[in-house]
Amino acid sequence: MTPSFSNPRLSQMPSFLPTAIVRSSLRTRFSVLVRASATVWLCFLGLCGTPSLRAHVGNPHIVFEGRAGGFPVRVVVRQPDVVPGLAEVSVRVLEGTPQRITVLPLHWDAARKGAPAPDIARLTPGETHLYAAQLWLMTRGAYGVEVSLEGDRGGSVIVPVNSVAYDRKPMPAAMKTITGVLGLVLALGIVAIGFAGGRDSDWPVGQEVSSQQRRRGVVGAVTGVVLVCLAVVGGNRWRVSEDAFHTSRVLFKPIAHRVDVAESSEGARLELQFTDPRMGHPNFALVPDHGKLVHAFLIGGASNSVFAHVHPLHLKGNAFQARLPALPAGTYRFFADVTHEQGIAETITNEIHVARALADSGPPSDPDDSFSTSPLSLGDEVELAGGVRMKLSGSAALRSGISDVLEASLTDAQGHPVALQPYLRMLGHAVIERIDGGVFSHVHPAGTLSMAAARGFAAKSGGAVAAKNADATCGDLSALPEEQVLALGRGGKVGFPFVFPSAGEYAVWVQVKVDGRILTGAFRRTAR
Repeated sequence: MTPSFSNPRLSQMPSFLPTAIVRSSLRTRFSVLVRASATVWLCFLGLCGTPSLRAHVGNPHIVFEGRAGGFPVRVVVRQPDVVPGLAEVSVRVLEGTPQRITVLPLHWDAARKGAPAPDIARLTPGETHLYAAQLWLMTRGAYGVEVSLEGDRGGSVIVPVNSVAYDRKPMPAAMKTITGVLGLVLALGIVAIGFAGGRDSDWPVGQEVSSQQRRRGVVGAVTGVVLVCLAVVGGNRWRVSEDAFHTSRVLFKPIAHRVDVAESSEGARLELQFTDPRMGHPNFALVPDHGKLVHAFLIGGASNSVFAHVHPLHLKGNAFQARLPALPAGTYRFFADVTHEQGIAETITNEIHVARALADSGPPSDPDDSFSTSPLSLGDEVELAGGVRMKLSGSAALRSGISDVLEASLTDAQGHPVALQPYLRMLGHAVIERIDGGVFSHVHPAGTLSMAAARGFAAKSGGAVAAKNADATCGDLSALPEEQVLALGRGGKVGFPFVFPSAGEYAVWVQVKVDGRILTGAFRRTAR
């Protein structure tokens, strides 16, 4: 496909036309060769030493499972980690056969006016219901990938993704060698052409070269050396400028913040303060995601047995606070999920050190806060409070990079299904963390997409009605009739579509609400 978006910064890159070398004018030859030399030297000087940014904890795979019109689908978008970058989109149709599937990238600012023509998702060879497409995301910011299924039951859904440069790709060793050699050849070529041009440009063929012509050749060679030096110096300045722009405006920078534990007569509190100056910009204002501005998690203890899911209350400015449960002393990994007004969803990471055990400080500041000290189970089933048992599918080794559904089934002591109540507007929540803390995902029955971002894209294109429909599509039970919500919960089952991004050991916490109590099942799973 030919993208409709463009990056004005890219248009400043030097370019050259090889056919210009055959032109008769020496000035043209010099210009062409100098620009060519600058291009190659820029690659050599600028790219070969580019460092990699430390990987963030987010999952590059955005998963959505729901309905596009009358078709149940599972959509997986693998976000690029550079800008511009290529997003890989797969659409698995779980029931029925659409006539055609198209995918369209919609930028948060440009929407449909600046969008290219939609791409057609092609059936994957060897599959009957799996379609794939690739999309160029040309600018940074939030995109909504609109997936449209055509047919009698056709419809569309928007899956929000981040177009953010999380990484800087280093140049391979072979490419360093090639560009270095080419740069040296071009530099020597410029000097040689300067020497030959100065000596032979107006000298009759067949006559012996005089000392004056040789001196002119030396002058031409020196001029070539000067031009090469100017090209290298000027190109390096351009590289530094582009690198500064990329570092300050393109590369992902986590929101600066402070997080700590404060103790007082009223008990221990988690204090979160956003200190980043960008938070003053309207685009960075926080929007609630299924009812909460911040979803914060504390994970630690022996073998990650301590798990707290809290929702700090907004005090004033960019300050948030939550009452903490009785935490043992130790170091805890801190994660916080937020969604910005511009549609970017972000997971903030930090560490919290608890010097001594915290006493119980009373009821939580938010009734949806929860706390668990259950060890991670290697088995399929765990027993929770009140005799409720939770069984999690996927005890066998899971495959990384492949979409799957982790399904939790809840039964009472007699083996009968337990009715699930809405918890944070859904039948359940799951938190999946690689044991080393390198991957963290907050997963819902509709997948890993930000519901707030999906709602924002829908509201931009269709107003309040479309926004409410997006809530329902993303599994927000508050957008459904009460009878339907009760019917969904009676089965005692809730599934979480997910893609394990890499092989390793993972902790999985599944949270549901039964009889007004928040229950947490803790499991350990292996992805290969």
